[in-house]
Amino acid sequence: MSQPSIQSEIDGLKETLALEQQYLLAGRARETLALAEAKLSAMDALETAFGSLEPGSAPRAFQNDMVKIVSLAKENAVHFEAIQNGLRRAIGRMESQHANAYVGSYTQTGSQVAFTEVTGQFLKKA
Repeated sequence: MSQPSIQSEIDGLKETLALEQQYLLAGRARETLALAEAKLSAMDALETAFGSLEPGSAPRAFQNDMVKIVSLAKENAVHFEAIQNGLRRAIGRMESQHANAYVGSYTQTGSQVAFTEVTGQFLKKA
């Protein structure tokens, strides 16, 4: 692979990772899925050109760019993890609300009567 085409792949990958970071910071994680194919193809091309994606395996001319790519990818991974933790917490809150919900009626004295415990025991008003 020629030096201009390698630089083109590096620039494209950096732009894709920067766009991914913008989506993540804006809370638009679903839109990052559209970037996956571009990231994978650029990473495959760079891995083929360098033999590895480690910054040390790249020629000296590209090492700074590869360090920047690795840094962006790590930052994005942290953002993804934060979104994942937020979703887990939201799901947990929703589940706990459901578990604590009361569905039933009240007696004349004010005590609770759950509907599940009294199936068929309520009288219709006339």
